[in-house]
Amino acid sequence: MGLNVIPEYEGSKGSKTRALPTINLYYGDSLFFTRMTAGANLLHYKTEQGMSITAGPLLALRRGRNQDDNAALNGLGDIGTGLDAGGFVRFLKQGWQASVDVRQNITNSNQGATVKLSAVHGIPIGQKLKLRANLETTWASTDYMKTFFGIDALQSAQSGIAQYTAGSGFKDAGVSVMADYAITRDWSGFATLRYKQLLSGAADSPIVASLGSKDQGSAGIGIKYHF
Repeated sequence: MGLNVIPEYEGSKGSKTRALPTINLYYGDSLFFTRMTAGANLLHYKTEQGMSITAGPLLALRRGRNQDDNAALNGLGDIGTGLDAGGFVRFLKQGWQASVDVRQNITNSNQGATVKLSAVHGIPIGQKLKLRANLETTWASTDYMKTFFGIDALQSAQSGIAQYTAGSGFKDAGVSVMADYAITRDWSGFATLRYKQLLSGAADSPIVASLGSKDQGSAGIGIKYHF
């Protein structure tokens, strides 16, 4: 179970606190379910240089947005929760992991696709404490950017916000630090700090530039039980 402080919407300058269950399930090294993402490691390969490569398909829930989440969204309508399908590739060597995740929304045709690039480094601090530092950036398609950051004629008339068209491109770049502390063999505590900055078409949207903020911070803390 975890307690998270997150932006009220992507691009908001306000935040909200949510209590969420933290569920991570693994079946050997083949199937996994983590943070509302399910996938399968169908490809396992190790190079002569000692790099491990895994790849496979994934399914993930994409969080939507309600216009009641923040006053800045009044008149823009709701964006429904969707289901993404896609694939991933992971490269692992000596505590470093680089990954590419490609996702296309399959339940709402106007929510488009994203490609996330990330690099993670694990840092053991003693026997009980482990730190992970993560760098990431996300590219988003035109449909995604129009849905989450654009303002069409009807939305402009209902909200009073000027029309805005957002095209495809890198929408954000960020860094995070995660800590895990082993309390007992089965119980552990965790804490996460994240910061990302919205870029280009996302940062220039009126719900970000005028009514929100391109600087997005979040934090989480909780406890985990290992079965």
